[in-house]
Amino acid sequence: MFRFLTKKTRSALAVVLVCAIFLCSSFFAEATVVGANKGVINLKNVLKNGYAQELVTLTTDTDFNLSVTYKLEGELADWVRLEPSIQPFFISRDHPYVVAIIVEPPGDAKNQQYTGSVRFVTGALAGPEGQFGTAVRAAIGIRLGVDITGQEIVSCNAVGFELNDVEENYPIEFYAVVTNNGNVRIKPSFILEFWNQDQTELVKVFNFTLNKSILPTMQERIFYSIAQNLEIGQYWVKVKTPFCGDGVSAFLTMSVIERGGVSDKGELVKIENSAWAKAGDIVPIDAVFRNLGSRVVSAKFKGTINSGDNIFKIIDTDPLDVMPGETVKLRTYFNPTQDGQYVITGRVLYNKKLTFDRSSILNVNPSGMPPGAGAAFNWSIILIILVIIIIVLVLFVLRKRKQLMKGTRHNRF
Repeated sequence: MFRFLTKKTRSALAVVLVCAIFLCSSFFAEATVVGANKGVINLKNVLKNGYAQELVTLTTDTDFNLSVTYKLEGELADWVRLEPSIQPFFISRDHPYVVAIIVEPPGDAKNQQYTGSVRFVTGALAGPEGQFGTAVRAAIGIRLGVDITGQEIVSCNAVGFELNDVEENYPIEFYAVVTNNGNVRIKPSFILEFWNQDQTELVKVFNFTLNKSILPTMQERIFYSIAQNLEIGQYWVKVKTPFCGDGVSAFLTMSVIERGGVSDKGELVKIENSAWAKAGDIVPIDAVFRNLGSRVVSAKFKGTINSGDNIFKIIDTDPLDVMPGETVKLRTYFNPTQDGQYVITGRVLYNKKLTFDRSSILNVNPSGMPPGAGAAFNWSIILIILVIIIIVLVLFVLRKRKQLMKGTRHNRF
């Protein structure tokens, strides 16, 4: 049949056929997308008879449930397992799947690097109407690398500390997120130092150690209940985790309230003021306070304005009622009498509770502007004037040239 077609027609038909094949291939490729958030996993300093894991999220663009199986390959295949271990499992566009790839080397493993892979293979890519056929499948591989060591490493990190207000004689609920960065199991210990509202007296110290071990490479949100008989009032708490390093890990505040009482919460968002001023200026200073609680609070800004070791003003504003969820500005004024840098520091006192402190800087000099700002401003003025002069001169020259051209044309006639 094709011999009756001209050479030009056959060439055009071939091009169309190639394009059609390409489009069909693209369609099937787009329809079989399976992805993972990690393509390579490298686990360092894994201990013999130890434990390490990495979480992997598998996704697809199919609208229907797509079955997936997996196969472990390479020299470390016998040490690796997946959790959940069930297969096949199912994924879809709206339901990605999170799996933990776990490595547990044996005690006789040699200290060296081992490699392997996890290969995920889908079932037949036939949708509800079977539009893709039954033979098409998709696969994705994740390469694994594991460094075995015989040295024990103890390392951890603790963040996300949380203490909630409690009623008197009720246990304190302590929360934290602990990550085991080492290669041995750990049971971190914590020290909680409770200071009075003025932070002048250490009231109570609580020490405890977690009952549950945290495996290497794992991150867990932990909870611990602490029995207490503290008096009613606000406390500042220094949290220390000696197991994860020396020093203070967090600084929190919490309150013990009467039974059936309401817990007030507020935040000093920031202190707002002009950064530069002149001696003799009256500078407004605003403490931005937000009521995070469920009832009205009476709030006032308390603080100091210092320069070096000298206190130039003690701040104590009039109280202001703040509705739940409302953000207000508690204003005061400062009239600096001499040049220098001033540090404004303060807290908001609301319903007998104090916020964390905030600070800001006020610089005072003869110009009331940053050094060099005036010179920059003058140069800007000069530059604008020069541009205007150049524009005027250009317009003047163009006008003269136009007049000369008109005169020449008139003389010709």
